[in-house]
Amino acid sequence: MKDGKWLISFAIIMTVFGLLFINFAMDSNKIQDIVDQLKGEAKPRHDGLHIVLIEQEQGHPYWQLVEQGAREAALQQRIAIECIGPVRNSMEEQLKLLEKAIASKVDGIIVQGLNDEKFTPLINKAIENRIPVLTIDTDAPTSKRLTYVGTDNIEAGRLLGKIVLQITAGKGKVGVIIGSESAESQMQRLNGLRSVVDPFEELEIVKVRSSNISMMEAIQQASDMLRDNPEITTMVGTSATDALGILQATKSMHRTDVRIIGFDDLPETLKAIRNGEIEATVVQEPFEMGKTSVNLLNDYFQGYALPINQFTKVKVINRQQLKGEMTP
Repeated sequence: MKDGKWLISFAIIMTVFGLLFINFAMDSNKIQDIVDQLKGEAKPRHDGLHIVLIEQEQGHPYWQLVEQGAREAALQQRIAIECIGPVRNSMEEQLKLLEKAIASKVDGIIVQGLNDEKFTPLINKAIENRIPVLTIDTDAPTSKRLTYVGTDNIEAGRLLGKIVLQITAGKGKVGVIIGSESAESQMQRLNGLRSVVDPFEELEIVKVRSSNISMMEAIQQASDMLRDNPEITTMVGTSATDALGILQATKSMHRTDVRIIGFDDLPETLKAIRNGEIEATVVQEPFEMGKTSVNLLNDYFQGYALPINQFTKVKVINRQQLKGEMTP
């Protein structure tokens, strides 16, 4: 009987000792993690991957589609994603958010390379800190980023130029509203457009102005352009809300002779094409950009090599095509 009590007491003592040892080990690990963090040598988390998508402007229709695609892929891949960006388009704010993401030691970053000169040092800093970076929508080609995901913007600009040729027969004056003078993607679209238009002696791009990715600014810039250059009869917008801004400007000025070409497929743009108010639009795949970016980061986490560029498709949508879609 005494032996039985002794064995029970021994088992209880060993159980208590085991629990104390486990708690001590857990506390030691926590202390070591804190020390590692203070040294800047924090161990990779084991509770899942955390990535950040830095948008150009939160709430903008285009970036909402990018975010939707990214979130869908993140859910499928079981990756935690944080989508952040300036409330109003601001390159400086994007740079600050990129700095914060690097300091937070996230597992991966998806960001615009909005200005190669300014973004490249920070992208390289992230890579040096073993944080993989993908550029989306706009590239930073001289940086150490892993992959650019998005439109071949020079080719997209050429598509705009081909539409201009179709509706003008190679003659006339053209005005252009670009999204931003500091965004390489916008300048590439403009260069692509010029490469098609400039060889035609009787076709001229008279003026180029920036909307700063704002529809209200697009309205103002288009109004000023048409007032100062009444000979313009064709206008091109190279970002999502530019053509809509141009359309409002022409309506307020009663300029029914101006033919408008847009970019992207916002519902309002497609409605205007159906109504014959906008001639056509060059359409990107922002949802696919977001989705592809997250999937590529997941491939990288799995040890796969990534392509240098992953171009998403572009296409032209005009009134005839939309009528065809509505035909039973």
